[in-house]
Amino acid sequence: MQSFFVMASTSTLFLIAGLIALYSHVNGLTSEDTGTGILWRLEDTQDVWLEGNSNQMNTLDQLLVAKATGFPKKRFLVQFEDIPVKCSKVLQAKMYLYFHRSAKASWHPPSVAPMIARPLAVHQVNAQWLENVATSVKRLALDNWFLPYLALNGVDAASIAQDTVTWFPGQPSGYMEFDIIGAATNWKQGTATNYGLLVWATNESVDGRDLRFYSRRHTESTGCPETKPFMTVLCGY
Repeated sequence: MQSFFVMASTSTLFLIAGLIALYSHVNGLTSEDTGTGILWRLEDTQDVWLEGNSNQMNTLDQLLVAKATGFPKKRFLVQFEDIPVKCSKVLQAKMYLYFHRSAKASWHPPSVAPMIARPLAVHQVNAQWLENVATSVKRLALDNWFLPYLALNGVDAASIAQDTVTWFPGQPSGYMEFDIIGAATNWKQGTATNYGLLVWATNESVDGRDLRFYSRRHTESTGCPETKPFMTVLCGY
């Protein structure tokens, strides 16, 4: 499945703004009766970006993906709260990531580090990891990934993407929406354990600029919109 996040439509912006307004002042699992089902909001419980061989990147407030000219490629992991037992059936599941900016080294001119479109693929993760340990090589203190940056072969992560959403040059900051109903259904039905999701750029080997999203460690200042990752699940009655 492939979708495109161009300039967000007015209806999409109102939808996301409504979700944020609905949940922004509530801690933990929250829900709302939509008339077609119960909509749950699930918070980001851990996240980390992967870069290089042994760099550990969970202390920063951003999640980086793709490749800036002159630097290693980057991918990131994000995991959310478990779908509540009260959810009888998953009807819809979305992940929201707040895009902050694209970046390059200050000494590289645009001709060397061009701003190019980045298709962002999301895969279900199949192996346990910890944000304060995980790197491109390690997932736990005594365990490595099958392949660096996670093998997309069903071992570290599923081979088929949940969704692919393209970031285009000039796209403003704001939430990007990803369809993750496949993973959410697997977690709910017990056919897979909730180990979160992997986000990577399918053209990550191409030099250009990396993309930066806010992590769960980012602190919103007064008057600024919410920026932390979250997911929603619409469940049947």
